Amino acid sequence: LKLTLENATAARKEAGCLRFDVLRHEKEPDRFFFYEVYRTPDDHKAHQGTAHYLRWKEGVGDLLAEPRVGSRYLNVSPQDAEWM
Repeated sequence: LKLTLENATAARKEAGCLRFDVLRHEKEPDRFFFYEVYRTPDDHKAHQGTAHYLRWKEGVGDLLAEPRVGSRYLNVSPQDAEWM
């Protein structure tokens, strides 16, 4: 959790990061969900090259009960202009 919070806090300071939420499952406290919003796909890719992301990725690898799953969604509401 410490590495995750450090990564999320640093990511929120990135110019292209609009939102980075860390959520904990209500009944399974070891299960987390990250909700991230970046201005562009390139901003997300840049995040994945940062020192804080790489430190997180390396540090949590052995702690995962199952492989990470990333899902991409397209924005519906609020409209993109309302985020920026």
